[in-house]
Amino acid sequence: MTTVNNNGVTIYYEVLGAGQPVVLLHGFTASRAQWHYSGLAAELAKEHQVILVDLRGHGRSSKPHDQALYSLDERLSDINAVLDDLGVDQAHLLGYSMGGWLAFGMAARYPERVASLMIGGAHPFAESAEPFYQVSGEDPQAFLEALETFIGETIADAARPLVLQNDLVALVAAAVDRQDLSEALGEASIPMLLFVGEQDKRLNAMKTTAERFDAELIMLPGVGHAMTLFSGASLAGALKAFLRKVA
Repeated sequence: MTTVNNNGVTIYYEVLGAGQPVVLLHGFTASRAQWHYSGLAAELAKEHQVILVDLRGHGRSSKPHDQALYSLDERLSDINAVLDDLGVDQAHLLGYSMGGWLAFGMAARYPERVASLMIGGAHPFAESAEPFYQVSGEDPQAFLEALETFIGETIADAARPLVLQNDLVALVAAAVDRQDLSEALGEASIPMLLFVGEQDKRLNAMKTTAERFDAELIMLPGVGHAMTLFSGASLAGALKAFLRKVA
C-alpha cells in the first residue's frame, strides 16, 4: 500500500495482481476494505491489476472538514493522481454508490482515461444530499438517521459501528449534492455494465441509465443498497465476464 499527495491531500491506495488495470472506488462511509470484505478484490486480482483507492474523507486518506474540498473536480483529481503515480494511462473503473458517481464523473470529464465502467447502486443524474443539510457530524444518531434517509433503508445493527468509526464531520462535508453528468456522459461511448439490488431505491434510475446508454443491467434479487456488493459468485462472475468481453 502506498500514498500520493494531491495538492496537500494524501490519498492511500493498494495494488493487487497484474494485467489490465481496474480501479475500485468504494461507497460513502466505506473504504477500500469494502472490496476485500466482499471478496471482489481477490477475484478480480486473479486476472487484472486491481487498484483499490481510499477516497478522500475515508479510510486512511486525508479527511478535510471543508466541503469545498469535496467538489467533483477535487475528487476526480485524486483518481487521476493515483493513475499518474502508477503510470497508468487508462483503466477500467468499478465503482459502487458514491464510487459509482465518481466513475461516471471520470467518464464524463476524462473519457480518455476510462476503458470501461462497472457501476453499482449509482446513476449519472442529479441527486440531492438534503438529508445531510442540517447534520454537523457531532451527533452520531443524527448522522445515521440522515444516512438511512439518503439510501432509503435501515442500517443493520452490525453495520452501525463500522459507519460510526469514521470521521463523521468529514463525511458530512463529503455529502455534497451530485450534479447531472448524463449529457457529458452521452458523448463518451464507453462500455458500461450496471448492477443493482432489486430493493435499492435507485433501481428505476439505473433502469433509465441502462436504456439511455445501451448498458447491460444486472438486478440482484433479495438485496438493497447496503448488501449488493455481497452477492457472491454471481456478481463476481458477471464482472469478470464483462472485463473479458471488453478487453
